[in-house]
Amino acid sequence: MQKVLDTAFTLVTFLGEGLRSVAPVIGILLIFQLVILREPLGNWREIAIGLGLTVLGLVIFLKGLEVGLTPLGEAASGALAQRRSLVLIVVFGLALGYGATLAEPALRILADRVEELTGGVLGTTLFVQTVAIGVALGLAVGSARIVLGIEITPFFIPALALALVLTFFAPERYTGLAFDAALATTGPVTVPLAVALGSGLALALGRGDILVYGFGLVAFAALGPILCVLVLGIVLGDPGG
Repeated sequence: MQKVLDTAFTLVTFLGEGLRSVAPVIGILLIFQLVILREPLGNWREIAIGLGLTVLGLVIFLKGLEVGLTPLGEAASGALAQRRSLVLIVVFGLALGYGATLAEPALRILADRVEELTGGVLGTTLFVQTVAIGVALGLAVGSARIVLGIEITPFFIPALALALVLTFFAPERYTGLAFDAALATTGPVTVPLAVALGSGLALALGRGDILVYGFGLVAFAALGPILCVLVLGIVLGDPGG
């Protein structure tokens, strides 16, 4: 009986955490819809069911990351670091970045919207694959930086400068899209895995300052898609033209 009560209490706690996560945005949307815009909700039953499923799905998803995916990433990072093989670690960074990106729900939503607005010129598959390649390259370069013991500045500043230069050559519509893609892909899947990879490598390799060497992979994971989407824009031209 006690075990059942403990399980129920844990479930309620998880649901409460999920509700607290989405409550602010739900409250803002309801206030604007009902108070400021003074528009009815319409199918409020469907909306209520959808919100409930959102909370439940968020709880299950985040808990799965916490107890499964993140520890697995940390263990793999530590084991790879013990091998001290730069090639193996770079390949792992490539694979992890690519796979994590394909699992990002926000990116899929953005890609579907982009395909719709461009009339299929920039399809979902092409966009997602481009972003995934960017994240993969970002994590690979970031992992190599940690292994080689180089601070982030010599990598980050040239990458930012390159992104700035590419914005002058890419169609204007791709500039905002590139930065939106970077934010969409650094979500609940990529971020925990990137943090686990970076901190795991830095700890296993005995880097002195974990804050200097163990973090920054998320930034690399965001910069990669920006560069790749801008290059894609230069190749394809204006999707609306």
